[in-house]
Amino acid sequence: MNIRNITTPGKAGGKGFTLEHVVTEIAVEEYAEGYREIDRFLSLCKQCPRFGEQWTCPPCEFDVKAYVGQFKYAHILGSKMTFTADTLRTTITQEGVKQVCDDAMKYALTKASAYLRKYERQSPGSLCFLGSRCLLCGSQPCARQDAKPCRHPHDVRVSLEAVGFNLGKTTSQLLGIDLKWGGKDRLPEYITLVTALLTNDAALRLE
Repeated sequence: MNIRNITTPGKAGGKGFTLEHVVTEIAVEEYAEGYREIDRFLSLCKQCPRFGEQWTCPPCEFDVKAYVGQFKYAHILGSKMTFTADTLRTTITQEGVKQVCDDAMKYALTKASAYLRKYERQSPGSLCFLGSRCLLCGSQPCARQDAKPCRHPHDVRVSLEAVGFNLGKTTSQLLGIDLKWGGKDRLPEYITLVTALLTNDAALRLE
């Protein structure tokens, strides 16, 4: 598997962490065969208190196999947020850990989303798969919580885990990043965001 380091999605300065990105390419058929566990991850998602409250999360209102199967190539982006020594030393409460991780993940997703959507626009028919957190409505709660349609139906993008992909296996085997775990009052060394662009454009290459 060819894993490449890229800097185009953006860095983090003065945020309490460094931001690095790697990308790899794989055939969608191979990715689905080796890394997708739809029933297992739907069952895990059902245990989440927010199940059914976000349009980026399950249950999806479409056939996830057919949705993914319309594409031939997957470009998988791994964004790694490594916390500085000072951040690790000073983040010592459960609330602090949650806030630091949420802020870092939101920042990385903002960068990854802008980067992948640019390629999506450049290659009609391609589609981004972003994080389960949606940035489109800002601080407003997702309309799904009120059983209403998405406010941005043409811009919303589901996550890879929403269509059944195993992100732990994806990061370790395809991106060369082992997941790290902290504790309730202790940050892990780093956290990782996995996003992707699926396409039928054989010539497309993320730079």
